[in-house]
Amino acid sequence: MKTSIRHGLQSPRLPKSLPAFSLAAIEDHAEYTTLSLADCNLMQQSAASVVFEQIHFRRANFTRTRLPRARLSDVRFETSDLSGADWEQTRLRRSELINCRLLGLQIVEGNLEDVLIKDSTLENAVFVSTAFKAVRFEKCNLRGVSFEQADLSGVIFQQCDLTNANLLGAKLQEADLRGSIIDGLRVTAKELQGAIIDRVQAVQVAGLLGISVKDNEDT
Repeated sequence: MKTSIRHGLQSPRLPKSLPAFSLAAIEDHAEYTTLSLADCNLMQQSAASVVFEQIHFRRANFTRTRLPRARLSDVRFETSDLSGADWEQTRLRRSELINCRLLGLQIVEGNLEDVLIKDSTLENAVFVSTAFKAVRFEKCNLRGVSFEQADLSGVIFQQCDLTNANLLGAKLQEADLRGSIIDGLRVTAKELQGAIIDRVQAVQVAGLLGISVKDNEDT
């Protein structure tokens, strides 16, 4: 199966036709592969080291699930709810989350590679000490999200709302923030080294760092 590339990211390797499957419960170390899962309700379930591979989730309910060390590759979530989920040390690879609710999602010490998150709400989500590689956030609500100590090198934030997001200790080399809202961003000059911002944001960043920007004629 060929891998397509979109926006510089590898897209999920999903067959055109996937067998429908009804999933009511998940178990430790279970492996689920090459399936279409629609309207499954896994709310508040817990399982360790679960593997999801080549799965198309639609309207899936993962709210307040606890899935430590989960491995997801070649998956697509559409109109699904992962609010309040705790997925510590989870790895997502070649994955897409489209029009999803991710309020308060926690992925601590996780790993995201070739991941697109689009038209989704992640308010107050936590990605502490998580590594991002070839990741794109597009038109997402990231208000109050914690990226403390995360590696965001090369991550693209397109038309996102990063109001009050926490980037303290994060790596932002080549991270592209242009066109996003950065009001109240928690960041220092050290984290911003190597980040890409636009002219309007440059004035905002100066204010965040306590720098006054004035024209020569200003007194």
